[in-house]
Amino acid sequence: MQSNSNLKEIYKTGAGAIYQCDRQNRFLLEFAGSLTVLKVDAFIRLKQIIEKIDLVEMANSTDRSSDVEIIYPVGCDCIYVLTLPEVLSLSELLSGAMAMLTLNSMLHECLTPTVA
Repeated sequence: MQSNSNLKEIYKTGAGAIYQCDRQNRFLLEFAGSLTVLKVDAFIRLKQIIEKIDLVEMANSTDRSSDVEIIYPVGCDCIYVLTLPEVLSLSELLSGAMAMLTLNSMLHECLTPTVA
């Protein structure tokens, strides 16, 4: 990903990265060799979809159709076809990004003086 003054890296793993664009109020998800632009609500929906995947069922299933998870979140222009390791990697990436965003929000609230 080229450096851009409008993009802030939120979280990065070996599998990808999530960037925030304040100018367009969007997130950029770099994962599995592609770059996806997500509105805030689409980012949250994608995280919720990934969290609902039954990883134990996916790992223990003998049915070949359970080898992959097909995800097409509303508000997103892409379809993800993910194996179990990819689901785990994307889950880690999204959870880490959400944790960093929550931490940033908490710090901002603590450091911003309230007007009485």
